[in-house]
Amino acid sequence: MKPNQRLRHERELRGWSQSRVAQEIGTLERNVSRWERGVSSPYPHYREKLCALFGKSASDLGFIEDEGEDEPFTPSPPLSASLYDPLIPPLPNEGRNLVGRQDVLQRLVEQVCVGKNVALSGLPGVGKTALAIEVVHHPRVLETFRDGILWAGLGPHPNLLEQLSRWLQYTRMLHYPHEETKAVQADGEYQGKAEPSNDIALVTRAVALREAIGTRRMLLVVDDAWDREAVLPFKVGGPNCALLVTTRFPGIAVSLASDSAHMLHELPIHDGLALLTQLAPTAVAHDRRAAKVLVQAVGGLPLALTLMGKYLQTQAHSNQPRRVRAALKRLHDAPQRLHLSEAQSPVERSPSLEAGTPISLQSVIEVSDQQLEEPARAVLRMLSVFPPKPNSFSEEAALAVAQAPVEVLDQLSDAGLLESSGAGRYTLHQTIADYASTSLTETLASERLVAYVVAYLDKHAGDYELLEREGSNILAGLKYAFEAGQHPRFMQGVVAFAPFLLARGLYEQAKLHLQRAYHLAIWSGDTLTVLPVLLHLGHVASKQEEYNQAEVHLREALLLARERSEDHFIREALTYLTQVARARGDTAQAEVYSKQLNETGS
Repeated sequence: MKPNQRLRHERELRGWSQSRVAQEIGTLERNVSRWERGVSSPYPHYREKLCALFGKSASDLGFIEDEGEDEPFTPSPPLSASLYDPLIPPLPNEGRNLVGRQDVLQRLVEQVCVGKNVALSGLPGVGKTALAIEVVHHPRVLETFRDGILWAGLGPHPNLLEQLSRWLQYTRMLHYPHEETKAVQADGEYQGKAEPSNDIALVTRAVALREAIGTRRMLLVVDDAWDREAVLPFKVGGPNCALLVTTRFPGIAVSLASDSAHMLHELPIHDGLALLTQLAPTAVAHDRRAAKVLVQAVGGLPLALTLMGKYLQTQAHSNQPRRVRAALKRLHDAPQRLHLSEAQSPVERSPSLEAGTPISLQSVIEVSDQQLEEPARAVLRMLSVFPPKPNSFSEEAALAVAQAPVEVLDQLSDAGLLESSGAGRYTLHQTIADYASTSLTETLASERLVAYVVAYLDKHAGDYELLEREGSNILAGLKYAFEAGQHPRFMQGVVAFAPFLLARGLYEQAKLHLQRAYHLAIWSGDTLTVLPVLLHLGHVASKQEEYNQAEVHLREALLLARERSEDHFIREALTYLTQVARARGDTAQAEVYSKQLNETGS
């Protein structure tokens, strides 16, 4: 058998090692070597995988010889005009219109076209790579960078030498002899000399690339950067070049681009619903309200919406409403949303994911989670007891729940998993909170939240501005206290929080908690709690114009207060009863209550 030069050429064209090819198709490096040397030929299974990997036919890869082909294989002639990296992923969403990103896309295009280095950061799945792909396909960008665009996907464990070697391979295609010679020398052809160390090789390749690019107009894209130092070897553009970097880490973006660093946020609800409608029009039309709830459940995260949209569309193809209803209901379950996945082609695959790993919310968040030290991972799970974004929580509350140094919060923030929400406040995106909560198996964090909430209410019961800001967290703490059987703390918290709920007109929430507290207090014989709870229930019923029910609660409170000789509660019950009687138009009864109130006051 003859050496398979076609297969080797396609591999080297991409700057891939034999080990990389073997990993991509699930075989051993020595097998790839044997195929290229012509020692053996791949089985049909691996032949199909190789064709899919390179996007070539079996004939193109040298597995089927053309009839009458006697001359040795000659690689395609190099391009002399421009270079467009074949590993640039295709446009997302099969080329459909970009939703909700037009403004930021325009800013990115403006900045790179005037030669600025630009960095894009944001949550896993927020659409950083998709937006970068839109940038490199933009007509103005293609016109500005007429000499070419290079793309490198890094991920948490990049092979920098391999990526730079691939870029060097492509610079040869520009067909400038002087630079081609330097590139070959830098690419490890040392005429019998020993291969240099990685550091020296990186420097050599970077210098060669810088010289090869020279004054040409090129856009260099580094996708999914996890380390600032890993990006630096790719800053090889000349005066007419620009660098575009995507990263999960805001700190890396700022350090690389300063005033041209952009934080990409999730889509607002109306744009999220538009994206879901674009992907699954039939399902959204079937139940628009349920679809909107789903958009809210994933916080407008584009990856989540894309995965859900494609799933819903597959369920709607049969035109059976039953299947659409079932699919919508299934997606209301957080674990179902987290594990909803889609296989990706080698070109589309995220550099953060290992070969063969389908993309899902679980997989893309898990990569960030696994890079954290164990204390930070534990704190992330504990913080999931707080209600997710748009709710926020204070640093004080976070530390009370996590029982960890404040530096751990900084680690989570630097990792792009914990978002800042103003001075001393933080928030967790819905998908991050869902991911973290599914791994939270113990109840210690929730118990700490209950203790913090009750203590906070005891300290700040009269400060409604503070209670307003912490309202969602307080309700979460009370909910857990009730469900976990921490009844004394639940009743204490409800009595302290009820006046705020009443003052803000949140009567249904107040009614629910007060009724629960009443039944628990009766069951436990806690008359000290029954009294204020009955008074608050009477107040709620009165505000909702349920005067008969209000009088029942208030009369019961008055009777109990008299039995215990609690003058304060007696006066409060009579005051409310007087108001209720007047609201009902019962002037005579109002006078009776008013007279009793005056007698009690004396």
